[in-house]
Amino acid sequence: MTAARNSATYLYCLVEADRPPSSATAPPGVPGAGGLRIVPAAARLWLVAAEAPLKLYGSEPIERGLRDLEWVAVRGAAHARVVQHFARRFPTVPMKLFTLFSTEDRAVAHVRGAEARVRRALARVAGRQEWGVRVRLDAALARRRVPRQPAVASPRRAGTHFLLAKKRERDVARAVLREGRAAVEDAFEALAGLAEGTRRRAAAEMNGTPLVLDAALLVEARQGARFRRAVRRTAAALAARGYRLSLTGPWPAYNFVSDTR
Repeated sequence: MTAARNSATYLYCLVEADRPPSSATAPPGVPGAGGLRIVPAAARLWLVAAEAPLKLYGSEPIERGLRDLEWVAVRGAAHARVVQHFARRFPTVPMKLFTLFSTEDRAVAHVRGAEARVRRALARVAGRQEWGVRVRLDAALARRRVPRQPAVASPRRAGTHFLLAKKRERDVARAVLREGRAAVEDAFEALAGLAEGTRRRAAAEMNGTPLVLDAALLVEARQGARFRRAVRRTAAALAARGYRLSLTGPWPAYNFVSDTR
């Protein structure tokens, strides 16, 4: 923090470059923070930082803000835009949202204390991009597989008919999941074969439908076009089994540098 203890040093990312990377064309950072600063941290290592007023980014304001999804989303998007700007140009270690140090010197000391791990992380992500792959059950297809039932003549039986129809839909959805799970695993293994590293997260739901695969893959930038072609082929094969594959990225390698925090 400054002498008046009214601001802290906010970190976006750590960049490896021969000379200070320019911030002239970088997007603005998180709302209310100062302009981007390029801070020398070690040989060929530069922090992308800004001054953050404690009235907006102290522990209490952040704690309150975390209860407001819109507040977090706006700042998360701004943080990500800055990281992506530098990651497109240099090997970059992204910092987590709301990474703050009391002073710039302490931020630099933190990097120097972890320099060996930081350099290993930079070597791992240099020339590589992170892609997100998600596979979910196609609920519309599951519904189409439910046999059509004749109209109910008796209104008194309408409730029973509705409950049975919903049960059939659930049963079909479960059957599609069972039948396609092996295909999804095969698809993941095929894509993983084109990647330098993978991370899988626990699958839950996406837009109200079962998410059966949620993964991040680290791919060499020069293999990006080949990887996207493989994803398109995989998506077509899974669609025939009632699954929808979505691809996001390329992103900075958030999921592959966690040991440098």
